Amino acid sequence: MTDEQFNQLNSDKLKILNDPRRLEEEREVIEKYGQLFNPSNLDNLTVEDFKGFLLMKNNRHWDGIHRQNNLITQDMPRLISVLKLLLDETQDISVRLNKIFPLAGQSMIKGLGKSIVTPILLMVYPDKYGVWNQKSEDGLIKLGMIKKFRSNQSFSDKYLAINEALQELKTRLGITLFQLDELIGWIFLGNAPIGTTNTDEIIMNDMPRTEEDLENFGLESHLEDFIVENWNKLKELSDYEIYQVDGDYVGKQFITEIGRIDILAKHRESNDFLVIELKKGKSSDAVAGQIMRYLTWVEKNLAQCGQVRGLIIVGDTDKSLEYSIQQVSHKVDLMKYSVKFNLEKYEE
Repeated sequence: MTDEQFNQLNSDKLKILNDPRRLEEEREVIEKYGQLFNPSNLDNLTVEDFKGFLLMKNNRHWDGIHRQNNLITQDMPRLISVLKLLLDETQDISVRLNKIFPLAGQSMIKGLGKSIVTPILLMVYPDKYGVWNQKSEDGLIKLGMIKKFRSNQSFSDKYLAINEALQELKTRLGITLFQLDELIGWIFLGNAPIGTTNTDEIIMNDMPRTEEDLENFGLESHLEDFIVENWNKLKELSDYEIYQVDGDYVGKQFITEIGRIDILAKHRESNDFLVIELKKGKSSDAVAGQIMRYLTWVEKNLAQCGQVRGLIIVGDTDKSLEYSIQQVSHKVDLMKYSVKFNLEKYEE
């Protein structure tokens, strides 16, 4: 890390993170959930308790980690046993993580990945374990404190490298690991902490421009959540699953340096990928150009020898869009969704 990068971290932004109100929120969150996930209390953990922690309004820090809460909590006795293993300090952390996230297999709890287990570690051991998510990983790579991980590296090796770098930064900056997670994202990825102004250009560029676009944008924002949450019920998508990285389902609003892919999915049996874009009030030319850029990015960075297809989902017939993708119809499909809404007379 250069002196310039360190000065950027050790900036006026620390004053905001050290605001007494924010520090009190941090203390309350860690106190509440540190008790909830304390190994001695885990037998009392309920579905509602666990789901509550995953909501940003409660954890005051992590957005989007609630999306797989139903999948994670469908077998609570098993989840509790895995959490007991995760938080068992009589075993080395690498041993615990290798059991939960074996190198040649799926994690012990599907949907329970790095962006959930490491915040839980932080809640119970706030001075010992930092948070590993895509934000902190990308930030540390940009700082030059870790190298991009190899695909064959174990979960535990990756986390040990992340945590060592976070501990070094924590000491140099004189802040908590909770604060550090916000700071890295703020400086290097443009994710302002909760309660401050966030001017994320990627999101703003996707916003609708007209009243009609606004109506479609609102509906399609909910549609995106509906598709993800009901993925296994949609037969058209049955050959794919939401893209996962280190146990996390990261395919919804997948971040790339050229924008956010609405939904990124990977074939269940091969290295083929599916890029899904919802029109969301954008022009036909804009969404066609956007999905072609994403297809190229996925081919270059993720697919290796696999194939990459695109799917654009619209709410109504769009001749302009049909013509826009006609020359690449072998790579991009176009589908239309419909919504049925009925009112029935209430009868006791």
